[in-house]
Amino acid sequence: MGAIAARLAAIALLVLAFGCGDRPRGTGHRAHQTSSEFARVQVARAELAVARERSDQARAEAQGGKADADAVRLAQSEFGAAHERYQKVLAAFLTVALNERPASPETLEALGLYADAAVSNARILLDRGGDANRAIAGLEGAERLFRALGVPVPHDLAATLERARRVQASPPTATPTMPGRDTASGGPRQRRSARSRR
Repeated sequence: MGAIAARLAAIALLVLAFGCGDRPRGTGHRAHQTSSEFARVQVARAELAVARERSDQARAEAQGGKADADAVRLAQSEFGAAHERYQKVLAAFLTVALNERPASPETLEALGLYADAAVSNARILLDRGGDANRAIAGLEGAERLFRALGVPVPHDLAATLERARRVQASPPTATPTMPGRDTASGGPRQRRSARSRR
């Protein structure tokens, strides 16, 4: 529990650092506002990390007989809610920041987080034999943002997109047939017609 407690303390410090105090006026107001809004992304991401740790810990304890199924389901539900909240906060930040401050450090960092999320989701889909088209759509969406800003596309994003396109282009695996059995209805008819000619 020490690691989780440390993460919770870090979340509290982020909230105190960016949630208190008067906002400056004048030309620095928008920059401060961007930093404040990005702090929400960082808080949501830290909360997601805590929820992931708790989910992993609950599964590990269940395997060792130290936790029941209800505890695992609760931890997984909390992780799902934290993941959805993080995605919404990140998307809301980028929707504004990409239009108003596309070159700010916070915007570029958030864009990297968006790419990381797209890569993670795509790898889960590909590893589980899921829809390659869905994986490609998310990856290409992230790639377009980088290209629109003239920023180099991260290596992981480009490599995962290439992998997804290979999966999409590969032919489906044929279903193996049992030896000695006919795979089409024409086979049995051909044998019956051969016997009928005798």
